[in-house]
Amino acid sequence: MDTTDAPQIIEHINKGINYTPYDNKWVPGSARFVSLGIHPNAKGALQVYQLAKGDVELTLDSTKTSGIKCGTFGASSFEERHLACGDHNGKLAVYDLDNIDRPVFEQQAHIGIINAIDGCGGMDVGGGAPELVTGGRDGCVRLWDTRVPEPVLALEPGEGQPARDCWTVAF
Repeated sequence: MDTTDAPQIIEHINKGINYTPYDNKWVPGSARFVSLGIHPNAKGALQVYQLAKGDVELTLDSTKTSGIKCGTFGASSFEERHLACGDHNGKLAVYDLDNIDRPVFEQQAHIGIINAIDGCGGMDVGGGAPELVTGGRDGCVRLWDTRVPEPVLALEPGEGQPARDCWTVAF
């Protein structure tokens, strides 16, 4: 069999980390990426890496109160590049990577883990409402506008119905 036409995975950089990674996102318009996950002590890992001369340099290392499961830049403008994250305690938080200590938006979005998140109104469409959609272990899907504290829309299991994990959401 000729392997020259077969798909190939070529490793360019290898970096060891001390946590379980759940999600990685490129920071739009930059040579940086964000890695999100959970430490063995159940604390959240949020790290930013910069590409530099054939290697990656850790430029930001932040520990959060709970493991971070998912993230998106989709609801943020290109200029702001705010990162929206869902964590293991059901909290939705939006961070400015230049001031990571305090979220610019934070809400208790679900009971239990937020499995999935997506955003729109930011970079891809060039404007509009900064909206996020989250899906959680509680079986709920919620639509958020970061300008208001309550969800704009909530799709939830009927009363008495079993709640099944929501594993993915998308705009």
